[in-house]
Amino acid sequence: MPATTHIVYQPYVAGPRGALKPGTPMTCRTPEEGIRRAERALAGGSILGARVVRVFHDPAADEFGAPEYLGEFGQVPEEAS
Repeated sequence: MPATTHIVYQPYVAGPRGALKPGTPMTCRTPEEGIRRAERALAGGSILGARVVRVFHDPAADEFGAPEYLGEFGQVPEEAS
């Protein structure tokens, strides 16, 4: 089975004591769709921030590649080291 590309919209919402917590991620068909979702949700006030990422998945090896960040909007947590 060939490797596939996934575009993921990851929203962030308010958690306990004002901390950011991840909302429900959504798979998008295109990077543009993910970016539109993030911009609309942020403008509408339903999220505090979002990331749109592209990841490659090799189902034969059951491995995911490193995420490629396509956009960050509003407040997002710092990347883990």
